[in-house]
Amino acid sequence: MEKYNNGPYKDIPQELLKDFTLNKQIPIIYQFVDDSNTHEKINWDLIIQKYLDNFTPQNFFSNNIGPEVYAGASKLLFESFYKYFVNHKKVAVIGSIEPWIEAILLNLQNVVTTVEYNVPKINHEKLNAIHYDEFVESENVYDVIVSFSSIEHSGLGRYGDPLDPSGDIKTLNAIYTHLKTEGILIIGFPVGADALVWNLHRIYGKIRLPILFEKFYEIEWIGGIKDELLNKPLTRNADYQPIIVLKKK
Repeated sequence: MEKYNNGPYKDIPQELLKDFTLNKQIPIIYQFVDDSNTHEKINWDLIIQKYLDNFTPQNFFSNNIGPEVYAGASKLLFESFYKYFVNHKKVAVIGSIEPWIEAILLNLQNVVTTVEYNVPKINHEKLNAIHYDEFVESENVYDVIVSFSSIEHSGLGRYGDPLDPSGDIKTLNAIYTHLKTEGILIIGFPVGADALVWNLHRIYGKIRLPILFEKFYEIEWIGGIKDELLNKPLTRNADYQPIIVLKKK
């Protein structure tokens, strides 16, 4: 397959339509966004402390956290970390523009690696950042891997990344490879009626979700009931992003 690496694309190349829609099973809703120039390399050293100060266990327990990047998501993630003993662990975070997830994990005494195409600058003894290709090619394995509002963009070209109809599935395969046998994956993305909102994001439903999770057991859904979410009407909006806890098969 030709490598389409000069995104974003306003229209899906005709020869990729079948693969992007799983042979026309998944409807397309068009909502074009060009975010190819918004991922300039950033210096997390300038912003990490505000997240560390905000997302402490004490603030979560007292319901006293400040502004969130995604409304309600930090509380759901903290709940999952606390319940599944994500502390003093080796953790990878897949896809992260700002270090809010990293701050929660650092405050729980984890050693954290951020995996990004646009690698941020960071100087912290328990946090480092690597390129996605380095993650894939390395032999490193992690106790826990976390991803929120990232997988659904993989391969759509919105951020200037190469088009790949299976980009999200390939990312889950890479996560599987780099997760310890008894490790856990904690992930969040839009769930509802299957949709390809081009080039904004995917919404995962009864068709694509089982393919995405083919190599994993679902342990728990936090912040939403699976059957109810999968029966929501078709929409372009990422209204429901539960936290899903999984283990390797």
